[in-house]
Amino acid sequence: MTIDARMNYILEQAKNRPMVSDGAGNANYNVAFLPTSVSVKNLDPWKDANGNEIQYNKGNAYATNPWFAANEFVNDTKRDRLISSFNARYTFDNGLFVQGRAGRDAYNDTYKNVVPSGTAYYAPGKIVEQATKFADVNVDVLIGKPFKVDEDFSVTPNIGASYRRTNVTQTTNSGADFAVSGVYNILNAKNKSVAYVASEAETQSVYGTLELAYKDILYLTGSGRTDWFSTLATPGKDNKLNVVYPSISGSFVFSELWKPSFLSFGKVRAGYAVVGQATDPYQTLLTYSLRSEVLNGLPLGTISNVNIPNSALKASKASELEIGTEMRFFGDRLNLDFTWYKKISKDEITFVTTSTSTGYSGAVLNSGKIQNKGVELLLSGQVVKNKDLVWTSSLNGSYNDNKVISLADGVTSNLIATSRSGVGFLQNIPGKAASQVMAYDYKYDASGNIMLGANNAPQRGDLVAYGSAYNKWFAGWNNEFNYKGATLSFLIDGKWGGKVFSATDYYGYVFGLHQATLENREALGNTAATYYQLSADNVSNKFVQDASFIKFRQMTLGYNFPAKMFNNKIHGLNVSLVGRNLFILMKKRIISILNRVIMQPFRDWNWVVYLRLEHLV
Repeated sequence: MTIDARMNYILEQAKNRPMVSDGAGNANYNVAFLPTSVSVKNLDPWKDANGNEIQYNKGNAYATNPWFAANEFVNDTKRDRLISSFNARYTFDNGLFVQGRAGRDAYNDTYKNVVPSGTAYYAPGKIVEQATKFADVNVDVLIGKPFKVDEDFSVTPNIGASYRRTNVTQTTNSGADFAVSGVYNILNAKNKSVAYVASEAETQSVYGTLELAYKDILYLTGSGRTDWFSTLATPGKDNKLNVVYPSISGSFVFSELWKPSFLSFGKVRAGYAVVGQATDPYQTLLTYSLRSEVLNGLPLGTISNVNIPNSALKASKASELEIGTEMRFFGDRLNLDFTWYKKISKDEITFVTTSTSTGYSGAVLNSGKIQNKGVELLLSGQVVKNKDLVWTSSLNGSYNDNKVISLADGVTSNLIATSRSGVGFLQNIPGKAASQVMAYDYKYDASGNIMLGANNAPQRGDLVAYGSAYNKWFAGWNNEFNYKGATLSFLIDGKWGGKVFSATDYYGYVFGLHQATLENREALGNTAATYYQLSADNVSNKFVQDASFIKFRQMTLGYNFPAKMFNNKIHGLNVSLVGRNLFILMKKRIISILNRVIMQPFRDWNWVVYLRLEHLV
């Protein structure tokens, strides 16, 4: 009998998280787009004697004084999280084993947001308090037994079942107009409302595997699995909830037959597998929720669905072929692992955009076919290995070629997202990689010349795809040094090939702060603002940037204290200092407007101290 039980308790607290995007209350946004003639230091003090915000832009109440946003707004989060698991395995004398596993990931989140009293765009103030409870439970059981057919050949059948249940509840209390200024308690709000959301999802599975092994040379494994998804159920309709999918894989350890002096281990492998997947809860029929508002003493109801439901939904399927090899050289000093794969996903459950006249954002459909193919490589080795010093270096990289093969019948493109600027989009387009960044090109005449319109600004041309938001190339380089118990490691990683639409650059044009708006500014005179506004709205492809980067991702410095220091009562003690997101070594995406801002080079540093005790006797 072997038992493994683990518990991981995590406490997180964050005070006044920065607001994001171009919304009111984002201190960083307002600093970035200050006129060049205004210093942010001149905006302090940020409130008057009555506690009201001192505006720096009288024409726009939503341009919050950044000092007021940073010091008066409340945007706090807390999380209590417990991740636990229990595994037990009993093996009988005849080789039969029974294994049971259970795991639970649960957390409680609390969120508090306050628009303080005296805020320019809403002087009475607002408050939101939100509590979220999440619990995900996984349980499975597996029974198997190896059988020796003869001296060289063995068969191992396994059968198992699993159960997963996910519950989420969220309560949101909102209040507006504080009765007593500056008292940020939900009970102090004159107008209150409450919203409650609950979600449940369940998956039940049965499966079996059969493994054939010849000596330590050849292995062949086949499996079959069936999943039943509660999220495909439609009350009152007996629709199919399950999907059946197989897999088969094999490997050949060729180093057992051919093993030259430089080769420690060599294996080739291949596999083919099909998997199924469902969707979020409550997508198969109309669902309703109750509001805080009442009519004739009764709460009002409303439709919860954002998308048109589909009672005929079925599970999507993905099939993948994978071929690879694993080799170790020179007494395991150098290791190589290489994989090629091709994956086809069909009947994807997607939200297809519909006309707003339907009252919905889209429709839930089994539509679309997506292909992913690529390679993965891991190369690692011990560069130095002696009595006192061990230096291990590893390089991993991957390339993924993604393509949307088809969408729903009659759909030539599917809108995924729209930039707040209104002139940048994400779309899925057949024949191209998923999540294409879309922007407007110039309009050209028959001779290929750019056509001009009002204020001599360029006219809007076609909406063009400029590449996927997903990177194609990924790589990481990790180094670990161990010298007499002291450890030092660092990780550098990067991504290449993705695109991003920069709304920051867009607003730089609109506000006249982008470096490019210096061109012809004097010649344009008082029409410059209109010209660059039209230019930004009509030709937005200039705001599509390369999202490639290389980061110095992590560095760890630690020490392993010897057990003899504790009279062998403690078998292991490690103390480590960990720094994350330390430097950006390269980035293609350069925002001109930030070139004039003095950035703090270490603003993204995140240091954590780890203390690990092992095997307390």
